[in-house]
Amino acid sequence: MKHRTQQSVETPIASLIDVVFLLIIFFVVTAAVEKDVVDETIALAQAKHVPALAKKDRRTIVVNVSKEGDMNIALQPVSPKSLQNILTAARQKSGDAIPVVLRADGDTVYRDIDRATEVIGKSGLSRVRLAAKAPGQ
Repeated sequence: MKHRTQQSVETPIASLIDVVFLLIIFFVVTAAVEKDVVDETIALAQAKHVPALAKKDRRTIVVNVSKEGDMNIALQPVSPKSLQNILTAARQKSGDAIPVVLRADGDTVYRDIDRATEVIGKSGLSRVRLAAKAPGQ
């Protein structure tokens, strides 16, 4: 009986490493796209009688108003004029039905919230919602 010589079977590790890196890059990029950018320094007011939103539109624009009255979108500070320009451009690109969520600190003076809603209205958008904390959060 002849004995066969064993052949060594090797897996090309370099191509496996390439695949792993591509998967890591894919998941990092998609995770960054899906995450909403909200200003965590804003302490929302308490909502008592309004149910939470069941479904969120992907086109939603979140405008944050700090207790000092400063506005930002995705943590980028904006002036009222630049906010209006951004919202007008979004309306022209995607239509009038773009939802806007206005997040304001619970201690924000209403004058600053009113100023933000006026800017949103001047841009031609009308689907505005005010964000608040659900009871117990």
